[in-house]
Amino acid sequence: MKSQTKQIANELKEKTERCFKSRKHSNDIIEIVSKLQDDDVSTVLQCLRSTHKLFNHYLEVGELLLNEPQDNEAEDKYRHWLQERYKDAIERLVECLLHSSTDIQELALSVLMKLVVKESKHPLNTAVEAKTHFPVQLFKKILGTLLSKTVNNHALLGRFEEYLAYDDIKFHTLQHLVHISQKTNAEATLQGNIFALLENISFPSKDQTGAVSNFLCTVLDEEKDVRSMCRHRQLYTKVWTHFLKFKLTATLYRKVLIILPEKVIPHITSPLLLSDFLTQSFNVGGAISLLASNGLFILITKHNLFYPDFYKKLYSLLEPSIFHVKYKARFFYLLDLFMSSTHLPSHLVAAFAKRLVRLGLRAPPAGLLVLIPFIYNLIIRHPACKRLINRTDVDINLDTDPYDPLQEDPEQSGALDSCLWELKTLQYHYFPDVFKMAKKMDVGIPDMEIDLTERFEMSSNDLFEAEVAKKQKTVAVTFEPSKGLLCGTQEKTGLFWTL
Repeated sequence: MKSQTKQIANELKEKTERCFKSRKHSNDIIEIVSKLQDDDVSTVLQCLRSTHKLFNHYLEVGELLLNEPQDNEAEDKYRHWLQERYKDAIERLVECLLHSSTDIQELALSVLMKLVVKESKHPLNTAVEAKTHFPVQLFKKILGTLLSKTVNNHALLGRFEEYLAYDDIKFHTLQHLVHISQKTNAEATLQGNIFALLENISFPSKDQTGAVSNFLCTVLDEEKDVRSMCRHRQLYTKVWTHFLKFKLTATLYRKVLIILPEKVIPHITSPLLLSDFLTQSFNVGGAISLLASNGLFILITKHNLFYPDFYKKLYSLLEPSIFHVKYKARFFYLLDLFMSSTHLPSHLVAAFAKRLVRLGLRAPPAGLLVLIPFIYNLIIRHPACKRLINRTDVDINLDTDPYDPLQEDPEQSGALDSCLWELKTLQYHYFPDVFKMAKKMDVGIPDMEIDLTERFEMSSNDLFEAEVAKKQKTVAVTFEPSKGLLCGTQEKTGLFWTL
């Protein structure tokens, strides 16, 4: 089988060389292109290389060029025939993008993009003066296949990322995405492919808004849009505004919300265009609200979005489930970010501290080791909240606590008139590290904030592994070492039970 495959590969190489030497062997092109549909992977890979070599040569020497009809009718007929073979080859190459073999997919993509570059330098038709030399039709076929409605192409789209580093490829990709995303809806697979392509598109800092010049293909001086970073951002904005109108799947919805703050908002022309999407997401509840909160907070603090109920809605997200959800680390990281301002009113901060410590009575140890220092940090930032710890004027317990846990508005909860008696309760926790952390309130919390970075990702498994790794002292539990189970000479158990 290997010898047969090698023989076919050698035949393909020979036929390719024959085509270069003489036009009388041009019919071999048909056989070479047909081998792109062969069942053998090695044969297809060799055929991809041969196809690229052939048409790269024909484009370079101008044999695919179609001008006005020439005096030599045979020459004109040959060129039309050769261009038809080129179209057949493109169709087969595009089909290879959906091949079951990853090697074939990646090589086919590489060959097609090399032909895009070559065709931009040697256009197929120069009879009519074109506004661009970029092979738009060829590029549309490539993207149309990558953005399949039925096949998940995330891996291959990740491979396509290296071409998006070039500004001309990025521009024409965005143009194509604008056209696709204008549909009223799209299949889940197509949505996933569009997102996989969008998340691979990156921009330099927003300060750079002038001309761009990192091109893969030939770009004419007249192509002002391709050279304008401002135009790139406009297309990027249009794609995202259309894409967010789709009815996204739950998984894709979460992925979109995760990348919006850092990868999208800084690069669109008007971030406030995302305000409706983010406010609606923030009102959904659960993990969706959590993931939407970061983007919404950026719009409020950096782009002057007026949303007075932000902290009220954030307060409602503080439920026992926050210690068990997949995004626990992200939640506490964002909550720490949202509560970092020293300009927040003390009664609002007190409400968050009180709600969190009340949840701590039912939290696992891993959650408490984040929650307790988190509350200490809140008090360090807002000295007026120290009264929650050092309160001695009244004796407050669960029955007499003025804090109303059912009040939806944190500013009306009465938290500042209460105290953190729950921390005292946690001083009797079974886990030693929780006990030690809660005990700090008696000796005085530190003046500097506690670094929570490593604690955000902490889990119960981490605590268990840490305990197992500890070296335990050997403790004597009896003066006489055991010599067996119910079989010692002085054991009388056997007189009374038959085992």
